[in-house]
Amino acid sequence: MNGIWVTVLCLLLFSACLPPEKQAIKNVRIGFEDPVTRQIYDLQDRQAMDSLYLFLHAGDPTYRYYATMAMASIGDSSCIDSLRPLLKDPNKDIRLACVYALGQLRSVRAELPLLEAFDPWDSLSESTAMNAAILEAMGKCGQPHYLSSMATVTTYQPTDSLYQLGLANGIFQYSLRGMVEPEGTKRMIELVVDDRRPGSARLIAATYLARTSGITLDTLVPDLVTLLRSESDPSMRMALALAIGKGGSELARTSLIGLFPLEKDPMVRCNMIKGLVHFPYLDIKEVLRSAFRDDHPYVGIAASDVLMAVGDPKETPEWLLFARSIKHPWVKANLYTAISRMCPVYLPVTRTSVQSDIRRAIESISDPYLKAVYVRALGKFGWNFPYLLQLWQQNRIPHVKTAAMEAIRDISDRPDFNTIFGISSKNVRKNLAQYFITAIESGDVGSMATAAGALRLPNANYRAFIRSDSTFRKAMNLCQLPQDIETYNELSQTRAYIQRGDYHVRRPTFNHPIDWSIVGKVKGNSRAVIKTAKGTIILKFYPNDAPGSVCNFIQLAESGFFNKKTFHRVVPNFVIQGGCPRGDGYGALGYTIRSELNQISYNRPGCVGMASAGPHTEGTQFFITHSPTLHLDGRYSLFGEVESGLDIVQQILPGEQILEVEIIY
Repeated sequence: MNGIWVTVLCLLLFSACLPPEKQAIKNVRIGFEDPVTRQIYDLQDRQAMDSLYLFLHAGDPTYRYYATMAMASIGDSSCIDSLRPLLKDPNKDIRLACVYALGQLRSVRAELPLLEAFDPWDSLSESTAMNAAILEAMGKCGQPHYLSSMATVTTYQPTDSLYQLGLANGIFQYSLRGMVEPEGTKRMIELVVDDRRPGSARLIAATYLARTSGITLDTLVPDLVTLLRSESDPSMRMALALAIGKGGSELARTSLIGLFPLEKDPMVRCNMIKGLVHFPYLDIKEVLRSAFRDDHPYVGIAASDVLMAVGDPKETPEWLLFARSIKHPWVKANLYTAISRMCPVYLPVTRTSVQSDIRRAIESISDPYLKAVYVRALGKFGWNFPYLLQLWQQNRIPHVKTAAMEAIRDISDRPDFNTIFGISSKNVRKNLAQYFITAIESGDVGSMATAAGALRLPNANYRAFIRSDSTFRKAMNLCQLPQDIETYNELSQTRAYIQRGDYHVRRPTFNHPIDWSIVGKVKGNSRAVIKTAKGTIILKFYPNDAPGSVCNFIQLAESGFFNKKTFHRVVPNFVIQGGCPRGDGYGALGYTIRSELNQISYNRPGCVGMASAGPHTEGTQFFITHSPTLHLDGRYSLFGEVESGLDIVQQILPGEQILEVEIIY
């Protein structure tokens, strides 16, 4: 660290000695050709706050800019007072970066500086951009009463694109913190239905209507249906379909069902089916049957979730016969999961048949990812817990082993646990507690993390069965850091829960510097070519926004790391995720990289981000989005996007192999 201080001081002295004409730099230079800019980014990577503070006062605006953006990624609210003067910086890029950083700190202490920086007269176009950014930042850190004030402003015109975008972002960010007001919902409705508003703001507003719980949309359904029929953007149609379903009216139901067979985009059809979860089973039964036979398996998988939520238990025998006729293996497996959850105790013959079919599938299927779906299906029937433990003990494939422990956890978490097990409930709880302790002692990181989380289930009271925390201390010592940081923190949190003590999350220390020689080779035409059996996906990078993530991905690709790895996690119409060396999401290599939280939005399909188990825990796992995922903005490093092959991304199923990743410079 002394070496860093010497370097920083020398650079500052050198800057002070330059002739005046050499210091008169007015513009921010984006990129990392300048060695001082790289030095600042390395300080960010090391989270060397004290050294970064010096660059907030540098004469060169580029250095002030990158030091400010560093604060946004580090996320330490102690820098608020140091950032505050930059809200009046002569450079607009720095002012905007400062607003973004203050919002990213998500501290109420940032509220006053942001409010003071807001220009109520807005006499310049630069003020408009600043004010719009402040509205979004307030959504991340402001107190609830400012939401109503923001939502009821009447001076912004529909054609004021920046303001409309800032308002939409601000109200949406408030909603992500669980703060929702009728005035905010009313403003978002106005944004959605008025096609004079900018498309980016309308998409945010539609996403708000689709995602936010506790809002009433009944009277809005006719307008939303009209939009759904006429809207050309699939991303808007996806959000509108979910919002219409929340309306709950007869018009909403008949519109979704009527438009479903006419919709060409399978991602929109997915959301149409998801939107039907708000309606009575008998009113949507036939369209669910149609969805299970859809050409795209994602639609059938979505239908299984809806059936599991609203299905009539009495009709389980009919659905069992239907499931046996389904050809697509993934749709079939997910349908069996729903049937296993639906089947009531008063249909013992059907229940036995369902469980027998599932067990036969587990024994006969070789694909571990498909097998895991059936293993989780067993977790929908409580009395399967001894068999699931046997599966867990006998299996050596991480993905299946983790799935078995997850199924046991799901049994433990059932709201009708006491009804299922009756007078045996206490003994079953005791058995499950021992299962979880056995998993924690196993040394298998996926099982350990799953079991540790299960022991904290609020209604299970597993504290009563655990007398000592030695098991957790020993298990934490088994974790290899930093790669097992997620499991370590799960164990630490459970240990604190058992002891009724305070939990302090552990973050990895700096351990993996950026190779700037690699970043320097990445140009505008550099690409990553991901080859799969389904086809090729081509990515372009954002080296100026997330150089560490880009460098890490390229290093892994060029070492052959990704070859034969799988997309282990697929959530239809959300993401595909790959790069786990274990194949179950709990794998990593012996290093971590830092989060790089930039101002780019996940506002379109095909965004490429780094998976993490919390800030600064990224490693080898990455994801690609199926659709806009605005709730990920400012939370997950976004380092690239799909240039071609989005249709391939939307066909990937769990366990699909990455054959090879080629980097083209």
